[in-house]
Amino acid sequence: GGEASGPLYPPATIDESMFSCEAASRSAFSEAQLVPEDIQWFGLYDCYPVCFIRALEACGVTGKGQCGTWVEEMFRCTSKPYEPKDFPINTHGGLLAFGAPWEVPAMYNIIEACEQIRGTAGSRQVPSVRRALVYGNGGIFS
Repeated sequence: GGEASGPLYPPATIDESMFSCEAASRSAFSEAQLVPEDIQWFGLYDCYPVCFIRALEACGVTGKGQCGTWVEEMFRCTSKPYEPKDFPINTHGGLLAFGAPWEVPAMYNIIEACEQIRGTAGSRQVPSVRRALVYGNGGIFS
């Protein structure tokens, strides 16, 4: 998997150059010899909406600066009735649905990824999942 690290402490100026999520994503895709389109299910760390947006962009679900429009479009497409295949991201509800008790959230995404790949996710199942990507962050939107 990919890994990258931003600054340990917030610098005087916070700008795009300090975020490491894109570097971690690029590293993971390169190591696996895959591209975002090869992934059928995404488990993205979404403790706050801005973190979800950064994760969508970093993992290649949307292009840079296109996430807001994409989220609105997905909301319209999935609002009634919701089908996991239409939005194969955080089908278990994500952190915004069940909270963020310290290190446990990463495991929720890993468990859901395993269930999706095994085909045992029940009503949350996305059809034909062969590959899943689990993204977590720490520090300043790392």
